[in-house]
Amino acid sequence: MTRLKRFLFLGSLALSATVCAEPPVMINGTLLTPQQVFTLEQQLGTRVVPGGYLYNESNGCWMNMTTGQQGCMGNGNVTTFSRHGSGERNANGDWSHWSNMAGGAVGGSGDGCVYAFGWSNC
Repeated sequence: MTRLKRFLFLGSLALSATVCAEPPVMINGTLLTPQQVFTLEQQLGTRVVPGGYLYNESNGCWMNMTTGQQGCMGNGNVTTFSRHGSGERNANGDWSHWSNMAGGAVGGSGDGCVYAFGWSNC
């Protein structure tokens, strides 16, 4: 393999690794590793959306500076507010979200029941 072909091959590998990498999660200026994000998701019981977060340890409130989503955690409940509505999730796995744009709510319970706009699977 010539030097130019080897250089182009290695460059394409580096580019594909960059493109396939998980988007970053940063909390209070600290970049989390993929393992730290996984552990945090396991502790919270929900997916952590990529972005730059500010977190206030004294009251449990946070804000994703990238998306504008914000909320507070306390007593096993996670309440979330976004530009498009609000919602919450509790330690039992129950969750709900009100969509301002759609004018309605969706949600579910820890046992797998889901509801949306007058429909439910239970």
